[in-house]
Amino acid sequence: MILRELLAGTPVYEIIGRRRIDIKGIALRPEDVKNGSLYICLDNELSISYKEAVNQAIANGAVAIVVGSHQEIMGNSVTFVRTYHFRRFISAVSRNFYNNPSQNMSLVGITGSHGKTTVGWMIKSILDIAGVPGVMLGADYYQVGHHSWNAYSGEMDPLKMNQFLHKAVKEKVRWGIIECTYTGIVEDQFSHVWFDSIIYTDLFTYFQNQKADHHYFEMRKTLIDHLKTTHSPVIINVDDFYAFHLQRSGTVGYGLFNPADITARDLELFANSSEFLLVTPQGERKIKLNIPGIHNVYNALAAVGWGLAEDLNLDDIVRGIEQFKDMPDLENQVTLKDSIIIKDILDTDLDHIEKVFDKFNNDKMGGIVTVLCMDDSKDVGKYKRLGKIIGQHGGHCIMIHDYSSSDDMGEVELAAAKKMDDIIIHHQTDYYKAIQRAVTFLPGGGHILLVRG
Repeated sequence: MILRELLAGTPVYEIIGRRRIDIKGIALRPEDVKNGSLYICLDNELSISYKEAVNQAIANGAVAIVVGSHQEIMGNSVTFVRTYHFRRFISAVSRNFYNNPSQNMSLVGITGSHGKTTVGWMIKSILDIAGVPGVMLGADYYQVGHHSWNAYSGEMDPLKMNQFLHKAVKEKVRWGIIECTYTGIVEDQFSHVWFDSIIYTDLFTYFQNQKADHHYFEMRKTLIDHLKTTHSPVIINVDDFYAFHLQRSGTVGYGLFNPADITARDLELFANSSEFLLVTPQGERKIKLNIPGIHNVYNALAAVGWGLAEDLNLDDIVRGIEQFKDMPDLENQVTLKDSIIIKDILDTDLDHIEKVFDKFNNDKMGGIVTVLCMDDSKDVGKYKRLGKIIGQHGGHCIMIHDYSSSDDMGEVELAAAKKMDDIIIHHQTDYYKAIQRAVTFLPGGGHILLVRG
């Protein structure tokens, strides 16, 4: 490709030398340079001096060198290109060199703190069942079509990503699945990639402070700007506090607690699997998931939501989920001696709730954990009775608030808590984390009751 064409749309500050030269490859390390290469000199990542790196690249056959706007220009035997933004330059030049592969195939981007890899491989399993070729690109591995997975040498970068997408296009692979890490978003790895759909698994962080959480949320949200159309689907975990706030036209919601397009009912967790009734706008199906953990139930719902948003057959989707067993080199470790039954119920019929608690208690199977959502009704009488019902059966109660409520719920919280003499009370702001925490209280099995306002 001619250098002048290769630099289209890149953040170039200055070009010194000939522009009409043929570029046969791109290299990010001087030792990878071959005859006719464009070498991008990332001086802050060099193990040798800047001058040594440039000289080594020229000796290996570089015909053009990309440097920062402050770097010294060394000689005139090759063309020097100055850029004011290395990361965006690499993203744009990689897209150009490999003929913009993201525009020639369908791509789903998966982002979130957890579950990206699992959801990606579940989608790959669905595509395999449907007979649709797909390429899977993770932070340190890739898989094209039905070939075995391979590890990268180093981490994902835009050059590798576009190279493998280009290879997939040549092999007539229709779908690409890309893990979009927070670091990758910050470093502009996806600046020139266009997605057909995006999945948000969860958006809470490890920082445990609102300012950091909000920054993390805003950075992840920028992926929406990379959708090909305004109607491209966005699949969100509606039980996650931040992901819930991503709702827009074209969203598909999945979850167990908040009203969702894709949900699970009659859910039972086992040591190595789970079973549930999958509820979707296209119908209901019983599913056996062959990997353990409540988090993997959410991952399965995300993959189902994506499949339906892309008009795949529901039976193919279910078979793909059920035949998924694991990912390469990743072990699921869940310690559970007996099963956990999860049931959700509205708080509008307190007599029914009391009967459910009595039934759970009579089953004498493990403990009971209640996840109690406080709505904005401020009905003190209702919450007093709920507290009394919950308090009669011991165990744990996790209190959370309705996401749409902005009122102070202290009065109803106190009314319920006063009736829970023998209950260990916990507080959470995030439904997804509350349900995951509830499971940890029942290593020997038991019941979790989700009481929704």
